[in-house]
Amino acid sequence: MGANSNESQKSDSGDGRSDEAERRAGEKFISDLLARGEAVFEGQEPTPRTTHVIKREDDGRLTVRRLRFR
Repeated sequence: MGANSNESQKSDSGDGRSDEAERRAGEKFISDLLARGEAVFEGQEPTPRTTHVIKREDDGRLTVRRLRFR
């Protein structure tokens, strides 16, 4: 998940718990943007409320790019 994260940073514990928590937080962020109508998927026409564009990477990850501030 690339939403506002630095994927080169890893958990100090090495058990993957914070990686999983970060992935879930990123998915929640994207879900909330879509639910509020503030995001569209790449290739869709932005609306006046659109502030972010979501792109699916080749490996299946979703990344978020900010278009503008409201």
